[in-house]
Formats: sequence, C-alpha cells, structure tokens
Amino acid sequence: MRILLINPMNSGYYYRLGAVYPPLGLCYISSVLKNAGNSVKLIDMNVESFDWKHFNYSDFDIVGVSTDTVRFPLAREISLTAKAQGVITVLGGPHVSAEYEQILTEQVCDYVILGEGEYTFEKLVQSLQNNERYPLLDGLCYLRDGTIFAKPAKLIEDLDHLPLPDRENSKLYRTKFDRKPATSVITSRGCPFDCEFCSASQFMGRVIRKRSVENVIEELKRVKDLGYGSVIFFDDNFTIEKHRTIELCEQMMKNRLDFSWWAFSRADELLGKEDLLEAMAKSGCKMLFIGFESAEDEVLNEYEKKLSSSIALEVAKLLKKYKIDLFASFIMGALNDTKESIKKTVQMAKKLGAQIVQFSILTPYPGTRLYEKLKEKISVKDLSLFDGTNLVFDHPKFSSKDLKKLFVKAYYSVYTAPRLIFTRGIPFLIKLLKTREKTVTMEIAHQKT
Repeated sequence: MRILLINPMNSGYYYRLGAVYPPLGLCYISSVLKNAGNSVKLIDMNVESFDWKHFNYSDFDIVGVSTDTVRFPLAREISLTAKAQGVITVLGGPHVSAEYEQILTEQVCDYVILGEGEYTFEKLVQSLQNNERYPLLDGLCYLRDGTIFAKPAKLIEDLDHLPLPDRENSKLYRTKFDRKPATSVITSRGCPFDCEFCSASQFMGRVIRKRSVENVIEELKRVKDLGYGSVIFFDDNFTIEKHRTIELCEQMMKNRLDFSWWAFSRADELLGKEDLLEAMAKSGCKMLFIGFESAEDEVLNEYEKKLSSSIALEVAKLLKKYKIDLFASFIMGALNDTKESIKKTVQMAKKLGAQIVQFSILTPYPGTRLYEKLKEKISVKDLSLFDGTNLVFDHPKFSSKDLKKLFVKAYYSVYTAPRLIFTRGIPFLIKLLKTREKTVTMEIAHQKT
C-alpha cells in the first residue's frame, strides 16, 4: 500500500530554539512498513516545506500522523484535510494515546494507535489490504456504529527484532553538536520513575526494555557511514543500568566510533559511580541532561521525583571532574512553589555551573497523573500553548502573568551572569529574536493562505 507518514511542525519556543532531530518513532514505523513491502513517504515538517492545506492526499492509501499535545491542533487539521479527500487516516503519539476517545468521537481520524506503533500499524495495513476494516488488534482504536472499540497496547519486548530506523531523509537535518553533524539514537524504551508531570512511563511503560549492545553498535556504524560525528541518545534514562552503559561505551571505543555525544540521566544514578563517568567521558560523552526540577525537597516530593535536592552540587562537581558539561533542567509552578522557592531554585541553577540551563513552567499534559489531578482547573484551551512556557491551569498561588515574569527573570538571571553572558546569553538572545521574527513571518504567511 501507499503510505504517507507526517511529523507536524513543532511551533513551541523551546523546539524552535533547540536542535531538530529525525522523528525516530515514525522512522521505525517507516522501516517496518517498507520491510512488509509497502511504499512509504515520510515528511518532517520541521525540516521540509509541506503545503498541507493543498496537498493531494489521495495519491496515498493511508496517511499517518504522529503528534504530542502542543502539535495536536495542526495534526488534527492535517488529518481532517486528508480524511475529507477520502483517505484513511491514522493518528498516533502521546497525546492521542491519552485522548483517543474524544478524538474518535469527533471523527478527527479513522484509527488511533496507542503507545508503540510499529507492529500495530503494520498489522492494520495488512488487515486493510484484506478488506478487513475493523480488525481487533492490540493497541488499535476506532469508532464503529457510534461505539469506540479499543484494545490495550502491548509493549514490544524484543527491541532487537525491530529493523533499524529509516534514515532516508538524513540529509535534510542540519543540527550540530560539538561542531559536528548530529543525529539521534534510542537504545532503550521505558522509565521506572513515575514522575507526576511526565508521560514517558505511561506511553512507553515502567519496565526498561533494552536493545542489545551489539544491535546499538550496528546502528552507530550506520550512522557513522552517513557522515554523522555526534549522537544524542534519546533514552528516557541512558545511565539507569551502569554495567550496560559501560559496556556500550567500551564497544564504541573498540569499534573506533569516535562520536561526541550526550544523553539523559538522573542525578542519583551518578553518585559513587566514577567508573561509569570515566567510561562515558573516554567514549566521547560531552554533556548530560539532568532534571533537577527544584531546590525545594517539598516540591520534588510533590512531583514524586524520588530525588533530594541536596545532591545537585555534588553531581555537578563530579561532571566537572570528568569534563562533562551539564544541561540542567528545572520546572517552576508546582502547587507547593512560592516566590521564595522559585528564587531558591534559580540561585541553585546558577551555583551548579551548568553550561545550559532550562526552565519550564509546569504543564499538565494528557496522559500524566498531573493532568488527572488538574484537568478540572485547566483554563487554556489552545493546546499549542502547552509548550512549557505558559501557565495553562488556575494556580492557587500565581497568576499567569506573575509566573511568566518569574520565568523570564529566571532566564535573565542565569544567562546574564558573567560566566555565561558571552558564551550562552548573547547567542541565546540573538537566536530568540531570529526565532520570533521567523514566527511572525510564518504567522503572516499562514493568514494569507
């Protein structure tokens, strides 16, 4: 069958200010579908022009769109446009996995795929080829005669069984890390830390499923052959299993895969594990992203982070010892937050000596326990504003305007400090201005069409 896969453009500020990497979920789905004999075209609107309003979707049998919350308004319009042309439409991703009942009731699409989509999508295509419109498949939802049919998704246990992700469009990506062309790789799925604000454990499960080191090395060799010199490991928690991470680092060195790389970690997984940090540094690790979230343990307990703020400085010193940069992330706007606690968090962010500091405003995304707790208090209906820079619910202590001021002030305080003003602060402001200018231009173009 002829299948079009679409990754909608992300218009959130953080995304536009940051790096752009291939949509690995759709890349895996594309490989699976191609291996089954289908013709697949993947369009990533973040790196290529796509006139979704006037596109002839009828050239394809199926249109599949992947989306999170902030991109859902655009994904919805794309799906409805394709559906109006008589094309079968499929939606997947974290947002629709949580909100499938409303989406199907509103007839936004024909099918919703829950959780991991590779094998469910493949089986759906096979069923449609056999003229079976309503198959009972794990992870598939649809509306039939006014009733929603849904089977829970099953996690893929053997990730090595999946083909390597489709990188046919790799030349479209221009992101660099450590001044080298960069791409993304994922070596495991799932997260056992059920943080209140995060949907990772709900979408990918709380059981860590790991690719074998040999399988990962095979992909890294292919990535190297494509001309990449940097890799970002997008695992929810790259360092959760020390011995496996060390083995992967050793195999990277043994195979002379001299990448510069960074990954996501947790502060409490690094203490007392200098052998891990040493192996990572030797194999090319240049930076680790760590979510410290807050300087107040009361706030961390609210988030169910299962972490103490007291270890932050110690972890920062360890990374500095091994010349690994720190990408420190914080969230403001917890129900227990006060102006004083936010000020304390900003002060800690400055003391850590991180090369990159990110602040976000607490956002209740569908599929999280935070959403279930706050959904009656959500005051913003425009999902495109769920980008981590806006207060979208009625907060007991802050107005939207007041929290936004604290948010902006936090960035100003960190990036105008002498240590970062020239290396991060001024470049960040220049990029921000260019991004806003580009956003205005895009909005004007959108209005004209």
